[in-house]
Amino acid sequence: MFVYKKIIGLSILFFYVANSAALYGETAKIVTHPLRILVVVGNFPSPSQVFILNIITGLIDAGHDVSIFSFRKGDKKGVVHPNIKKYQLLKRVIYEEFPPVLPNYDIVFCQFGYIGQKVFAMKRIRKWLKKRKFVVCFRGADITKRIQKDPTTYEKMLNCVDLVLPVCDYFKQRLIALGCHPDKIVVHHSAIDCSQFFFNVKEKPENDTIHLISVCRLVKKKGIDYAIKAIAQVVEKHPNIHFTIVGDGPERTYLELLIRQFKLENKVLLYGWASQEEIVSLLRSAHIFLLPSRTDSEGNEEGIANALKEAMAMGLTSIATWHAGTPELIDDKISGFLVPEKSPTQLAKAITYVIEHPEKWKSIALAARKKIEDQFETRQSILQLEKIFYTLMGLN
Repeated sequence: MFVYKKIIGLSILFFYVANSAALYGETAKIVTHPLRILVVVGNFPSPSQVFILNIITGLIDAGHDVSIFSFRKGDKKGVVHPNIKKYQLLKRVIYEEFPPVLPNYDIVFCQFGYIGQKVFAMKRIRKWLKKRKFVVCFRGADITKRIQKDPTTYEKMLNCVDLVLPVCDYFKQRLIALGCHPDKIVVHHSAIDCSQFFFNVKEKPENDTIHLISVCRLVKKKGIDYAIKAIAQVVEKHPNIHFTIVGDGPERTYLELLIRQFKLENKVLLYGWASQEEIVSLLRSAHIFLLPSRTDSEGNEEGIANALKEAMAMGLTSIATWHAGTPELIDDKISGFLVPEKSPTQLAKAITYVIEHPEKWKSIALAARKKIEDQFETRQSILQLEKIFYTLMGLN
């Protein structure tokens, strides 16, 4: 029975791969060299990984045949991005175990370093990979936390991988230091769809509340505890502010304690997870975006936060830190503001400065939107990725 189910599952997989144009004709277009790409992820769907969803749908829109392998099933009962249904992505996904025989993909595209390592560690799959192009994208904990105990973690994989795509130059330098050959590395930023984030210049409300917001997973490296401590300082001079924290995670209980400790129950709201539509609505109503990222006790850092890109695209004045790849996104005092990590006092000073200088909001917002459109927009990002893949395949 087990073998029978495997055969049936494999037959269904081949059906979808072979008939993708018919199944997904609404979004696909004819390209000169359509590629067959297997995107490998840890769990799917994942509400916090819209950046991966943008890659998948962007490649589909470009006319490529995309399938998904996920080691775990995501939470389909929670907040699910509308593109999951729009692109019928659950029909493209294989879960938990690779079939005995896999289709002849051109590229196997692993979305994290640890995912690439997991795939590479499978002897049967490793042999199959030799006849494909093996590409691994490195983000956040991949190149920081996971190499703290053992810097040789990725050594064998990096020797065999065909292409490595770090999401920022900061991570590229880390990879070179780990021994990855520079010719194998191309920086490819995670991107956002600017058409989903409508731009408008914010104006300081007269005798009304100034709204600050953060959107992130509630984990240590996001530095939200420092944001709360900063708000406690700012509110003494500017009591007409409110801070909304969108997201959830293991730090929530600690953040709740901080809010009570500083008596900020009426000034700070832990909103919890939100749908993409809710996030856009909340950003539209806000004025200032905070993301005081920091290196946590395990050495974990992030690349360039996508939520920060979304806020900048919508015209919020963003305040972040001199952290990892963030300075590659924000030009200090031009398209936003940067402060040192782990400094609530410096963060409070920056918030106060922004509140007291609304005449600067417009120029900063315009510069921020331009930065996103020029370097972090999905459509041009997919075109760049397509060129990278064609070069890798020798099709240029």
